[in-house]
Amino acid sequence: YKRQDLGRMRAVTEKVMEAANWGRDLPDNYGMGVAVHFSFLSYVATVVEVSETADGKVKVEKIYSAIDAGQVVNVDRVKSQLEGAAMFGMSIAMYGEITTKNGQVEQDNYNNYQVVRMHEVPEIETFVIDSSEPPMGVGEPGTPPLAPALANAVFAATGKRVRDLPLKNHGLV
Repeated sequence: YKRQDLGRMRAVTEKVMEAANWGRDLPDNYGMGVAVHFSFLSYVATVVEVSETADGKVKVEKIYSAIDAGQVVNVDRVKSQLEGAAMFGMSIAMYGEITTKNGQVEQDNYNNYQVVRMHEVPEIETFVIDSSEPPMGVGEPGTPPLAPALANAVFAATGKRVRDLPLKNHGLV
């Protein structure tokens, strides 16, 4: 176990909030949410911007993610991992649900386990913090902060507090 470095956590948070221009005036029915995460000895912060459509659904407009994963050999690979993690996290938060019937899992492939489709994919900006720390994990740490950032953005845009997932169960997607 390694003690968390709050300076590194603050750096990723400040990076995404600066990139998202946090605190700017947003159009009506828009909202932003932020979440920060530490795992695999890496620090990740994510800002999600959403809008509420005329029919009361939520559309993810943009995602900003920053990671401090220590020394990075291939920045493009780390950025692509963050993008994939964002889509995986967005899929879980919006649609992810495993159900059982008669003791068997009902979802057995992507035909009955929905993930984010191409038309739902927002613009994603990713940032890799320059660090002299030893290399850390980059595949998994980007996924966990997406759901709470999205839920916070939903609240900011709609006033609806989501306390359980997926969003589809709340009629938001």
